[in-house]
Amino acid sequence: MSTSDKSVQALQNTAELWAREQETIRATHREQRDTLPLAERVRRGWALTGLRFENAESGRAGRRQLWFHLDQEGALEQSRISVGDPVALQPQQHAGGSKAGRVRRVRQGIVARRTQTRIAIEIDGAHEVWLEQGLVNLEVEAPETTFERGRSAILRFQKDASLSRLRKVLFGEEAPRYAEVGKAITFRDDGLNDGQRAAIRFALGSQDVALIHGPPGTGKTRTLVEFVRQALLRGESALVTAASHTAVDNLAERLIESGMKPLRLGHPARVSPAVEARSLDVLVEETDEYREAQRLLLQAKNLRSRKSTRDWAERSRKLSVEARLKMKEARARMVRRCKVVCATAAGTDARLLGDNHYDWVILDEATQAPDPIALAALQRGSRAVLAGDPRQLPPTVTDPEVARAGLGTTLFERLAARWEGEATRMLTLQYRMHESLMQFPSESMYEGRLEAAEAVRQHRLEELPGVTADAKRPLPWHFLDTAGTDWREEQPEGTSSVLNPKQAAQTANEIRRLIERGVDAAQVAAITPYAAQAERLRSLLREPATAAVEIGTVDGFQGREKEAIVVDLVRSNPEGEIGFLSDVRRMNVALTRARRCLIVIGDGRTLEGNRYYATMLQAARRAGAYVEL
Repeated sequence: MSTSDKSVQALQNTAELWAREQETIRATHREQRDTLPLAERVRRGWALTGLRFENAESGRAGRRQLWFHLDQEGALEQSRISVGDPVALQPQQHAGGSKAGRVRRVRQGIVARRTQTRIAIEIDGAHEVWLEQGLVNLEVEAPETTFERGRSAILRFQKDASLSRLRKVLFGEEAPRYAEVGKAITFRDDGLNDGQRAAIRFALGSQDVALIHGPPGTGKTRTLVEFVRQALLRGESALVTAASHTAVDNLAERLIESGMKPLRLGHPARVSPAVEARSLDVLVEETDEYREAQRLLLQAKNLRSRKSTRDWAERSRKLSVEARLKMKEARARMVRRCKVVCATAAGTDARLLGDNHYDWVILDEATQAPDPIALAALQRGSRAVLAGDPRQLPPTVTDPEVARAGLGTTLFERLAARWEGEATRMLTLQYRMHESLMQFPSESMYEGRLEAAEAVRQHRLEELPGVTADAKRPLPWHFLDTAGTDWREEQPEGTSSVLNPKQAAQTANEIRRLIERGVDAAQVAAITPYAAQAERLRSLLREPATAAVEIGTVDGFQGREKEAIVVDLVRSNPEGEIGFLSDVRRMNVALTRARRCLIVIGDGRTLEGNRYYATMLQAARRAGAYVEL
């Protein structure tokens, strides 16, 4: 088999795994709808029932936001439904299926906004009357569009000769190429450290692919922003992408703050308000083509309302078609005109980007992007910069066999392993954690290479305005061992989640202790690997003083930070079973969110059978941070 055949075969294997993953997700949704009662689907967080229509708000580009209210207290907090999820609405009386002769009413949309008791669904066009006439149920839909875009990208890499060189590099068959970039670069960001500058020079010299490894708090986003600025100064264009909308919005916001004018692509429901002014829908409204399209649509509407002539229907149709063409032209021209375009990797679809090609594709969160999603972005550029951290969250793959067969590892990981230091530059100076908080993550995950910047090396909670010291929790971090307490985990009936009620009470008490010291509740978070424990913590911390505390599982915290974090490990059993905790990359995320104070609560006897946690316990004892409860 030739080298070229090997790369094509690798893509074929990826396509097969991608199809299996899609079918697994489809089967999961089918099972939820067809075999589980609605009440159980609601309890598992995949559906909501009893939504009552409140009002409709006009959106951009003919879209509308429909607001619904939920009477059940806590229903939204306990659901897994997130902003940006595709969903289906249907009348509550149809939830059991359609009877003979009944037309099943379903309306698709996307979750646009949500509060504790209200949820907004964004739809295209006008909404049906039945949505206002009774209670409505909501179900999460399978993400078909994402799979289609991944499948299309795989096919293009298989067939398009112009991508053959990049294909061979991405799949480890040819070495990445680099050219020396002189040190005479004028960096516009004076605050960059030497490691960040070196990574930017290295990436600018790439002829195909460069990797930037950014451990927690090392300024990866700042480095990427300066890289984009340098590319623009060289007259080059950039497609800036990431695996998640949150990361794209973060990058876009930082690009705007630095004086650049990126274009943010994406459904309005998924775009942060902070970058909405640079979104495609907003910018298109400022064009002459848009204003002309609106004029044509108004003429068409007037014809339909008056029916004043014999050929009114045909004239109205032609005006509407012309208006749509004007809108399409305006959007295409806006995309072509912008030198920096921001979108999720899965959002770089042909409908908006056409045949546009970019000098650079920047893929942030590359270690969270399954290969097909990464390829969807990478097909758009001549050269690529992949940034991420393989020691944090992995890609989300539902089917465990598919993950083990290869979809659970990423292009970034395989390239870094194949070419070792040749293709990668690692950022090592971190600006988040007190040095004692940094020490265990550095030694356990980063070969001891992380350093604390002078500004954060010794910063403490009591240095914040109004915060007092705590004689019982005097250090920046503590491990509170529950081994002697007999606080046992339990599994709520009908779920796969795990709960530890007495440990949850201790976690809540530690959070109250922090707030009583004067720490702003909005700068405190509780992180736990289990949704059931997160729900229990929310119920324990509903009082006004703690209402602003953020509580959640690990996945929602990557890339973020708080002044104080309490990590609740939940597991406590004689068998030493630790479940989710065995994925130490997720635990690395949890342990690296705190800036000044970290408290970890867990059962040392249950944990010590795992090498990672045994080392953590040893580190706590050496530091004097170990506390027996």
